[in-house]
Amino acid sequence: MLFSERKRAAALAKKTAQPLAGAEQAQCASRQDTQQQRLPPVAQALSQQPFAGAQAQPAPLLQLEQLTPHIAVIKNKTNVGVLRVQDKGAEQALYFIDSGNDAKTALEELALAERTYGAFSLKAVITTHSHADHSGGNSVLREKAGAKIWASKGEAALMEVPVLQSSLVYGGSPLQELTSPYLMAEPCAVDTIFPYEKEIQLSNCLSLRAVSLPGHYIDMAALVIHDKAVDKTVAFLADGISGRNVIKRYWIQYVYDEGLFKQSLERIKSIQADFYIPGHGDMVTDIEGLVELNQLAVFETEAMILDELKTPHTFEELLKAVADRNGIILKVSQYELIGSTIRSYLSSLQRENKVTYTITENCMRWQRIHA
Repeated sequence: MLFSERKRAAALAKKTAQPLAGAEQAQCASRQDTQQQRLPPVAQALSQQPFAGAQAQPAPLLQLEQLTPHIAVIKNKTNVGVLRVQDKGAEQALYFIDSGNDAKTALEELALAERTYGAFSLKAVITTHSHADHSGGNSVLREKAGAKIWASKGEAALMEVPVLQSSLVYGGSPLQELTSPYLMAEPCAVDTIFPYEKEIQLSNCLSLRAVSLPGHYIDMAALVIHDKAVDKTVAFLADGISGRNVIKRYWIQYVYDEGLFKQSLERIKSIQADFYIPGHGDMVTDIEGLVELNQLAVFETEAMILDELKTPHTFEELLKAVADRNGIILKVSQYELIGSTIRSYLSSLQRENKVTYTITENCMRWQRIHA
């Protein structure tokens, strides 16, 4: 009952459910609420082509939940953080954590923030990693709303040359189907490279700390935000972990390096926070159960691969076996993404001396190493 053992996963998923705490009511030190606010190019962005569709009401999935007086999350297919700063005598400004999957979504997020907070300037988009579903709105927010773009060093390079991402998945110049906006965001210059494990003061009330979480992708970061006004901390964990509702649906999670992904899951357990926001899925207030569920998915994937490799398999044969055992019908994007993930598992398992390969008659075959 290895990889397909969903009943145990579902039971564990129920254990990870956490009630959502209400928004804090306390406010930070005095500010000038009567000050005239300057709206940056947000309104212009919403009125210009080709993004006029963003003038409509946001899609039903788009909801903003206030977690502390200065930290909120826009709940969508990709969760987006909203940090509100307004020191005494200064205008109101926001930072976004990630921007969603495309320009239209990003402009809907701007419209929702404007209705919630009134006029503001968008100071920066602090990007967890370069995948299109997290950085797809960066370009339009930089161009139309004047936002600066922050990222880690490794992810910045991929955001500026996004064709590298599809090339990494495919192993060469990518197929046309792998250059769609779903997989490849618009190129976007990065203005600031943030350091790891160094506190960055965003305002008198808010501070940010980036935590390295490689594995899902090359140089991905979690962003840990502390609101001094109420002494609460929110951890935006990107795709270092998936929400229980997501992991139950997508048991095979894309990873670039499975070994580093497992290490990052352990690192997540050490992050102290009041709220934990996965890149996809529901927020929790206790992280250990959710980490355990994600680990279960990884370990059962490993176990299934090792079970298949009791007999030699080519990569193509192994990919077909994985898909067949999980009822997955592979189209081009799934074929390449799941295929890339299986290769990552094979590399990690080889480093752990659990599998090996042979090349005979110009064909590579993988096999389990029996203890």
